[in-house]
Amino acid sequence: MLQNSLENLQKLGININKEFFSIENLDVTLLKGVNLLLMSINKEGLKLTAKGFLPTIVVKNIVEVAATLADQRFLHLQKRFYEEEHLSANMSRVVCEALKLIKVQKGKLFLTKKGNEFLTLSPQQQYIILFNIMLGLNIGYFDGHQEAMCVNNSSLIMLQLLRDKDKDFRTAEVYTAILLESYPLLESEIDKLEISVYAIDESELNVFASIAKTRLFERLYLPLGLVNMNVAKYPQGNQFKRSELLESLLGEKYAIKKELVLSKKIIRSLQNEIKENKLDINLFEITMFLFAQYTHYPLPHKQIVIDTLMQKHLIVGALRTKYENFYERLITSILTTYDEFTQLDTIGASKDTLIDEYMNMIDALYTLVATPKPFLTAKSLQIVPAFILDILKLHHNLDTFAQDFILECSEKFNEEFAITIAQLMIQLEKIEKDAKKLHKSKFKFEQNIKEFLQTYMMIVLELRSQ
Repeated sequence: MLQNSLENLQKLGININKEFFSIENLDVTLLKGVNLLLMSINKEGLKLTAKGFLPTIVVKNIVEVAATLADQRFLHLQKRFYEEEHLSANMSRVVCEALKLIKVQKGKLFLTKKGNEFLTLSPQQQYIILFNIMLGLNIGYFDGHQEAMCVNNSSLIMLQLLRDKDKDFRTAEVYTAILLESYPLLESEIDKLEISVYAIDESELNVFASIAKTRLFERLYLPLGLVNMNVAKYPQGNQFKRSELLESLLGEKYAIKKELVLSKKIIRSLQNEIKENKLDINLFEITMFLFAQYTHYPLPHKQIVIDTLMQKHLIVGALRTKYENFYERLITSILTTYDEFTQLDTIGASKDTLIDEYMNMIDALYTLVATPKPFLTAKSLQIVPAFILDILKLHHNLDTFAQDFILECSEKFNEEFAITIAQLMIQLEKIEKDAKKLHKSKFKFEQNIKEFLQTYMMIVLELRSQ
């Protein structure tokens, strides 16, 4: 059970932190309810009611120890404990049945072999199994909005967003807004027919947020101990933030090693390596080439790209190894830079920080191409558009020599992308003219080059995000 759960979570792209298994005092509502139910069943079995529900004494025990938010709201008023009226008990039973920990025979509940095995596991191991099955259940069963599968399908993405965003209390509506801002494609994928039946006086997106509040935060994350809740007074909505358990359970999806992101410091280090090892490498040209090479999926294998670059160097032995190591290091930096600027929103960094780091990279690229002679600088830039055109031809089947090439770009991608491609060509032509007769100031010439580099990066980042 445990191994299967871990393998399935890995397939879903969920990486469980090793330190999670050493957590002490694992306080999880749903896990308590499941264990209470299992421990209520002896060898003779647990007799169910005439309608097949759990006996009230078991329901009472579960509710008093492992009440869900829905049950907590009215716990002080409760005088009767029926499974069909208490989500805590019903959810515990449904989970046990889904995991095949229990079975019904002749009006009684019995532990299965898996049920007995589950009770021998550590709380951490039990939790992983529970976590895995809850991600696979249609949790709409517990809130009455079973048709809104678009909310179910957002559960993993929302959970990772919770994990990666700053640890602040926010309403579920705010988290939903952040979710749709970070993943705009989700908004277009929301099947309005699913939830329009609930949208009477509200928009479909507001209904989506409302269902997400109940389904994801109250019925999934809270019972699993993945969020903490701050109860607000009416009419304000309850607020949630990630729990320490969630921090311990999951790592950041995009844990970027910022020290590898292309920057002035990295550029200086690479230049020193070229000088010390006497490598014949045009660092600017190779860097821009590599940015283009990693714009499409599946990403080319690192060694294949290195082998392509090594075709220019007819060398063997230790010197060849130095070249290969250099290229591998540069490729790692390029890939990390892509992660930085295409995934950063999902790990909760501020936009100001992102802009600062982006401009640092542009400045670093400028230092590579800038020379005391403007015409040499312009000449070095001439190859840059060719890298993009090759990618568009090879991986997007565009005829880059066609008269209506820009129109084809617009149809293949969008009008904004096509305009950016055209802008790159226009900017290069302007730089070349200014380089011949430097009518503009040196500062303006530098700014034009940086704008050209920014346009190039806009193109490769857009391609990478397709």
